[in-house]
Amino acid sequence: GLYRRPSYITENNNGDVVVSDSIFPSGAVVVTERGGRHRFSYTGHPSGSGLWPWGICTDALSHILVCDDRTVQMLNKDGQFLSHLLTKSQEMGRPWSLSYDVNTHRLWVGSYNNNKVCVYSYIDTQDALTDEYTHSTDEDTHSRDEDTHSRDEDVFSSSTPAVEWR
Repeated sequence: GLYRRPSYITENNNGDVVVSDSIFPSGAVVVTERGGRHRFSYTGHPSGSGLWPWGICTDALSHILVCDDRTVQMLNKDGQFLSHLLTKSQEMGRPWSLSYDVNTHRLWVGSYNNNKVCVYSYIDTQDALTDEYTHSTDEDTHSRDEDTHSRDEDVFSSSTPAVEWR
């Protein structure tokens, strides 16, 4: 069949159905037309590192955003790799779930490892994003982390304080 372990599903602006097929170690992003005809399957970065996709969403420009173990990758609507939006980081741990808000242009990224949700905002029409704040749900205490930093290896950069709830 077309899928081996479909995990997350979303619809793109053009009506395509986008599915993360999360079988380890050779998963895929499988895209079909609205009627079910297979358009393409993306099996990983051009370097040949494979893909273990989980959370998936699309943005206002029809880019496909997918969590891949320790990264978030951006593809164009035809399945061509564009960039790594997020790479392995201590703050995020393992990105697992995604949601894009078309009204505010924010990308919400949930972490598998550390009970955090990081919120990123597109700063222009290119691929760069900024880190707005982080939510953590461990304990009943609340704390605010005023640390701002930048990561040269990512197209994300922190520009506002992070908020952690514990």
